[in-house]
Order: sequence, then C-alpha cells, then structure tokens
Amino acid sequence: MAANRPRITGITLHVQMPDGTACVHSVDPNECDALAWSDRAVGVLGKFYDQGGPAEGKHMTREDFLHHFPHGGPIIGDQPHLPLTPEAIQKIWNHPKEDGTAPAFLCKSTINVVNGK
Repeated sequence: MAANRPRITGITLHVQMPDGTACVHSVDPNECDALAWSDRAVGVLGKFYDQGGPAEGKHMTREDFLHHFPHGGPIIGDQPHLPLTPEAIQKIWNHPKEDGTAPAFLCKSTINVVNGK
C-alpha cells in the first residue's frame, strides 16, 4: 500500500551567481526526480549510475545531452550518446560554461535518459 503523503508540485531555486547577480530557476517535479547542488550530493547521484547500481548502462542521446548542456561538446566528443557513469556525472558537474561558471545544480531527469543495455 502506498503511503499517503503530500505531492511536490513545483520547485523554485534561487541562485546567486559568482558576480553577485541572482537567478531563479523553476524545476518541474514531473520531469526531475532528483536534485543535487553540492559536491557530496553530486557524488551520491553519480553512484546511482555506477557499475552494479540501479541505473547501470543508462545513457543520454547526443541530442538530449547537448540540449541540456550546449557547452558540453568536449564531454561527449563525437559519440552518438553519453554513457552515464559516476565519472561522466563529475565531468558534467565540473565543466564550465562559456562564462566560466560550472553548474549550480544537476537534475536527474525522469524522461531523457534511456537504457543502454
């Protein structure tokens, strides 16, 4: 029997950029079922994709990856898809955008990742 619990209907992130400006991001909980914004949490998210983990063999298509990370060409190279591994998650987390800033958060999508097996 499923637990009777409240349902998250929206998530708003208030982000302070390194230059002091503020940004607001909305996250749709129907499209994201995990959110990480610290080195430790990103490490935990990466373990989800580790060998023997529940998402071993998952990958993002090139199109989906570059849609979410348009600056991620050096990460995916000329591959048709990006295998999701703890190492790939760390590369994404630490890869700077054109303005020199790395991501403030990562979302685990419920819809874009496909099983690579």
